[in-house]
Amino acid sequence: MRALLILAALGWAISPPWMAVFGYIVLIVSPIAVLWLISVSIERRAVSNSSAGNTIDADYVTLLENMVVEAEAEVEKLRGEIERLRLGAASEPDPKAALFRRVGLNENAPKWLISAARRAYRVALHPDKHPVHRKQEAERRLKMAEGLFDQIAARS
Repeated sequence: MRALLILAALGWAISPPWMAVFGYIVLIVSPIAVLWLISVSIERRAVSNSSAGNTIDADYVTLLENMVVEAEAEVEKLRGEIERLRLGAASEPDPKAALFRRVGLNENAPKWLISAARRAYRVALHPDKHPVHRKQEAERRLKMAEGLFDQIAARS
């Protein structure tokens, strides 16, 4: 009798209504629960990683602040220079710089560059390089350039 009762209980346990409930729990509810747990875990990691990435290096902030202060000081310096130029503080041009500019040179040009520029002027302005109707103008311009280069040589 006992065996019959056990067999009846087993038959009832594996009958289709119980198997449907068991299959529903094992095949549908448990995967949903596992996926939910995985998504919560991923979400927690993402939040913790993003909050860890938001930490600010104090040295970097100090460096940026110093760069801003330097840039502001440079801006004020340039504004002062603009104002000085607007007021005409530079109305007296440097005669040496003006002399060098007339021949297209910088006042700090080295001597070799000055002599090369003088040779280039001689070649370009020599009267023999120009047609007959322009020889006088070329000669006048060559003499003027030679005079400028003589003045530059005397000041250097």
